[in-house]
Amino acid sequence: MQVQEAGGKVVAQLDDLVDVGRMCAAATDESRFPLLSSVDPLDATYFNARQARRLSRELKALRDETADPVRAAAGAILRLAMLLEPGSGRPRRRQLVFVGD
Repeated sequence: MQVQEAGGKVVAQLDDLVDVGRMCAAATDESRFPLLSSVDPLDATYFNARQARRLSRELKALRDETADPVRAAAGAILRLAMLLEPGSGRPRRRQLVFVGD
């Protein structure tokens, strides 16, 4: 997991030891988790700032409805997703990237 600027420069990455794969496996209901359920475990999946706002809602629901380790992974990714929100001095074009195996 990482946040990239438009040119591909990595500005942040997930340093927490959390199980992103298990979290994604817990979000298979496409009607409730349309973005999380579309993460490709074998390839990179990119979310722009607009998509990251929707993804954050899914992550919050998953975090609130599950126990660790899924809850911990959702919380850690939410912290990364906040880096895509508009802020002073923050580039506008960033992406949240799920890096597959």
